Amino acid sequence: MKNPTNKSKEKEQFKSIVKDSSGKFAKTEKINISCRFCGLKNVVKFGYNITKKGKKARYKCKDCNAKFTPSAKLIKQIKFKTNHKDIENVKTKELKKLCKLIKKSIYPFLDFKAHYTAKYDTKKFLDLLTHVAMNHDFTHNGSQTFRFVMKENTPASNTLLYHIRKSDIQELRNNFKKAFEEIFKIAKRHNVFKKRKLDVAIDLTDQLYYGNKNDFMVCETKPQKGTTHCFRFATINIVENGRRFTLLALPMHAFDEKYKIVNELINYAKSKISIRNVYVDRGFFNIKCIMTLEKQKVKWLMPAIRNRAIKKLMKEHNSPKVLEYLMGRKNFDQVKFKLVIVNDQEKIKRVFATNLKVTEDNAKILFQEYGKRWGIETSYRVKQDFKARTTSKKYVVRFFYFMFSACLYNLWILVNIMVGLAILKFIPKEPFITAKMFGVMLYTLCSYLDPGGG
Repeated sequence: MKNPTNKSKEKEQFKSIVKDSSGKFAKTEKINISCRFCGLKNVVKFGYNITKKGKKARYKCKDCNAKFTPSAKLIKQIKFKTNHKDIENVKTKELKKLCKLIKKSIYPFLDFKAHYTAKYDTKKFLDLLTHVAMNHDFTHNGSQTFRFVMKENTPASNTLLYHIRKSDIQELRNNFKKAFEEIFKIAKRHNVFKKRKLDVAIDLTDQLYYGNKNDFMVCETKPQKGTTHCFRFATINIVENGRRFTLLALPMHAFDEKYKIVNELINYAKSKISIRNVYVDRGFFNIKCIMTLEKQKVKWLMPAIRNRAIKKLMKEHNSPKVLEYLMGRKNFDQVKFKLVIVNDQEKIKRVFATNLKVTEDNAKILFQEYGKRWGIETSYRVKQDFKARTTSKKYVVRFFYFMFSACLYNLWILVNIMVGLAILKFIPKEPFITAKMFGVMLYTLCSYLDPGGG
């Protein structure tokens, strides 16, 4: 039989079993440290920071999701009453308040212009579409499950699709642009983008299409998942952690030229924020696109396409190497920029095209800089979670679903920022509110409490 004193020692030396990032089980010691932000003690180790004085342990609070390194200069702790439940209550309260604000300030821009005698108004249609999007469902099945969830008479799928189909594309484009601008204004009022240069990324996303290649706005794409056709959209995103807003999304026609799209996106971004760097993929490695970036007088970075000239330079030069490169032929358009040949972690030669100030000594920093572009890929992946499924061949339906998913994504980012500021007093780098929680709160809150749907 074990000694009672030994049992108390065992309790003091208790080690909990948790899963690490790789999915494997690992032991973590119980830590007697309070979170520097919320003051609670539900803290676990979270790697370390390398400082001039050596390695410093880093911790993560499971309650408020903050990451910190203990130091003498602590931020004043937020006063919570008891435990995790108190944080959840504040989070829910702030989320409800923001969802009311969203329905009041954003939904009017997406008005379906239903007749005043209509049974359902715009808010009820958008609540249905939000439910369908959050469940990544088709509109027909989603309308039935929505009626079951809400226990009310809700719009039918054919009614929703009727209102979308009768919409004008240009009018929808303008309305969504206004909605994006209103979301951005709310964020700006809370000093999210105050006096700071931000990195942006430009990219194209293809929504695969299995209909007739001659249908309106259908573009060609590389063979994937049984088709070579798609609807294409160009977007410009802020790619800072915690601030990954989609500033603007543009539909692309098969005959639209990339450099004109790039020019329009950068002009719009400049009207909203101060740009630090622009990141694009190798699909924009051509004379007109690079000339457009140069004319816009922005710092830019992209991987170079390995054509014959680039491959020849890779053979002739060891890495790291910074070269002045002239693209184009005599008596035609020409543009000069830097080619940077550098080895990655696996000692494989990579080539970047850029106008950034880079030397052979710090060439490897380009990997870190270009890594920010993956923020736009992450945003596309998350937008799929906000997008309803459809088999409709009507372009207006596809357009509305994509733009609405981008709008929901921006609203989710905004909610995370504002709830984070309310609870943590800083902008969290990782999502503080899950997409599912936000979506469910948005379509269930105040939807059917009054005739106006507000």
